[in-house]
Amino acid sequence: MKIISIVNQKGGVAKTTSTQNLGVALKKLGKSVLLIDFDPQGNLSSGFGVNKREVEKTIYDLLKAKAFVADKVDISDVKVEKEGLDILPTNIKMAKSTIELSGVPGKDNLLKEILKEVYGYDYVLIDCPPSLDTLTFNALTASHKVYIPVQTEFYALEGIVELMDTVEMIQQRLNDELEIGGVFATMVDSRVNLHVEVVDQLRDFFEANMLESFIRRNVKVAEASSYGKSIFDYAPKSNGSRDYLNLAKEIVGREE
Repeated sequence: MKIISIVNQKGGVAKTTSTQNLGVALKKLGKSVLLIDFDPQGNLSSGFGVNKREVEKTIYDLLKAKAFVADKVDISDVKVEKEGLDILPTNIKMAKSTIELSGVPGKDNLLKEILKEVYGYDYVLIDCPPSLDTLTFNALTASHKVYIPVQTEFYALEGIVELMDTVEMIQQRLNDELEIGGVFATMVDSRVNLHVEVVDQLRDFFEANMLESFIRRNVKVAEASSYGKSIFDYAPKSNGSRDYLNLAKEIVGREE
C-alpha cells in the first residue's frame, strides 16, 4: 500500500482538485484507492458531493479517538464511497485539531497509527491543508511519498524551499522512509510565455523529480468540483480528464 501526501502550503495550486482526480484516475487504472480529506476546509469532501454539515463521523473523530483513547471509532464509521473509491471526509471541526492535539504525546504519529489498521488499498492519497502545521506533519509522517502540485505563475517557487526543509526535517526526526515522489505543474497554458518559462524553471530546479505530465488550464476541471464530481464523471472527454489520466499513469510508473 503506497501512502502519498499531496502537499503545497501555497493555496490555489489545484492541490485538492489534483487529489480528487488522481484518485479517480488511479481507480480507472485498476487500482484500489482511499482518499483522506485532511484539510479543515473540506473541499475534497464537497468536491465529491459529500454534505460536510450532515456527515456524522470524519477523520477528525478518528484522530481524537486515537489521541485520547476515547470511544472507539472505526474506519468503517467514517468511510464513504464515491465514484468507485473510498473517502475519509472532514469538515470545519478539523480546524480545532491543532489546538486540541498540542499537548498530546506523539501527536505527529496519529494518522500513521490509524493507517496501520487500514488494508486492501493500492494507494492512499492525503489532501493536506495549505500550511505546515500539525496536520501536515501527521500526513508526512504517515506517508511514503510526497507529490507537489505547482501552479505556473511568477512566484511558483516561493515557499518550495521551506516545504523542502519541512520534508527533510520529517525525514530526520519522524519518518526516514519519506521521499519526494515528484512535482507536477498545474493550470498550464502553453500559449503564455510565462507558463513555459516557469515549467522550464521547475525542470531546472527539481531535475529528475519533475514529472513530464502536467495539467493544462481547463475550466471543466473547476466546474466539475463545483458539481460534486470528478473531471472523469463531469467531462470524460476533456483535456482535464486526459491530463489527469496521463499523470496517474506516470505516477504508477514511478511507484511500481
